[in-house]
Amino acid sequence: MATKPALMNLPIETSDAGFYSGFSKDVTISAKILVSALIIWAVVFPENASNVLSALNSFLLSNFASWYIFVVAFYVVVCLLFALVPSSGKLLLGRPGETPEFSNFSWFSMMFGAGIGIGMLTFATAEPIYHFGNNPDVIRGLSTGYDADNVRAAYRWSFLHWGVSA
Repeated sequence: MATKPALMNLPIETSDAGFYSGFSKDVTISAKILVSALIIWAVVFPENASNVLSALNSFLLSNFASWYIFVVAFYVVVCLLFALVPSSGKLLLGRPGETPEFSNFSWFSMMFGAGIGIGMLTFATAEPIYHFGNNPDVIRGLSTGYDADNVRAAYRWSFLHWGVSA
């Protein structure tokens, strides 16, 4: 007796026509309201928003930064294990006999564009420029911010952030 595949037919109401066709109106409209409220709050009360968001950022960094590093390292190890075990490439995600909706090249292109691609486009220039002004070498007095001797250090610290886990 075949078992029903898990999480294939979930009872999620989606819109059949219009702007939200194929999307859940509950999810998209509530997300738009929350993001709009955050933007309006930051524009109307910038000092308050800055203080609250800075405090939240400090709390998250002080309590979860090491956890985040361990989780990313765990996922890198899991991905390497999947790459090294030949039988994992034969795992089928979906019902028996179904073919993938996208080719390997299309899938890789989408993942690259959505993940690493946007990070590279955004931070490939922004992060070295940021580190050109200030980085741990400047703080330790080994180089001078915004000076020619700081170019290598700026790129070194940028590459540190964009290592294997990125």
